Amino acid sequence: MQSKRILVTGASGLLGRQIFKTLKTRTSWTVQGTAYSRASEKLLRFDLTDLQQLPAFLSSVAPDVIIHSAAERRPDVSMRDPEGTQRLNVDATAAIAGWAGGNNAQLLYISSDYVFDGTNPPYQEDDDTHPINDYGRSKLAGERAVAAACTDHIILRVPILYGSVERLDESSVTAIAAQLLEAAPTESIKLENWAVRYPTLTDDVADIIRQLLHSVNHTHLHGIFHFSGEQAMTKYTMGMIMAECLKLDQTRLIPDNNPPKGAPRPQNSQLDTSRLNKLQIRQQTLFERSIAEILEKHQSYSQSNL
Repeated sequence: MQSKRILVTGASGLLGRQIFKTLKTRTSWTVQGTAYSRASEKLLRFDLTDLQQLPAFLSSVAPDVIIHSAAERRPDVSMRDPEGTQRLNVDATAAIAGWAGGNNAQLLYISSDYVFDGTNPPYQEDDDTHPINDYGRSKLAGERAVAAACTDHIILRVPILYGSVERLDESSVTAIAAQLLEAAPTESIKLENWAVRYPTLTDDVADIIRQLLHSVNHTHLHGIFHFSGEQAMTKYTMGMIMAECLKLDQTRLIPDNNPPKGAPRPQNSQLDTSRLNKLQIRQQTLFERSIAEILEKHQSYSQSNL
């Protein structure tokens, strides 16, 4: 594939950080990233919700491809702050899509399994959407804005994510480990056992994106794709695996079979990934192996909380 200028929004976040790293180290493309609250000398500082300055900013970078991973991704925060979620997840997305559509740039937009209500899994790309919380509705609105403004687009829906974290609470998956470590040695720990989830490693998502962009050079890909981990888990079963990794007493973990409090969640929004599989675009890492490696890097945190 010829050299291209790639811009990754939200490149300081959990997923954006890994996309930025993967494309920088495994391609010959020129890759730049944006950040705002966690900007660094490697990333371009810009507030994507500054819609007046956003077109000029994008024109100054002049990307051939934009990977838009910046988002408010916490359902409870979206419920408490619908206006802020609208600005970032919908308005900024629409502005980016408008610029991409008017400047012959390709846009790859990261969306979510939460565009589905979780009542009839697994979901294919063309199944009816029916989000049940503000976060899911904002991601669906972002999808529609992308499709309306930018012909050359890919929408990649993914489920709950985990990966290399700066803090254990950066992902709702590794936050389970923080909860285990912060509990008193004899304290029982309730973990939600209601929603079926498919935890997906950010390294795998980033490599799928790399493969999608490479494939464009041969078969021009367009539209919606689903990617997901293949292991069905609840927070309780994830916690049991993490407790074993951390050498903690698993009998202290108690399954809570009630729906979680806060914003409503789909019970099972499993994504059907057969469209990518048919294109031979795949990457899977076992949860047990990857979570052990991630938690090992936070051993100092573990020791200070035991």
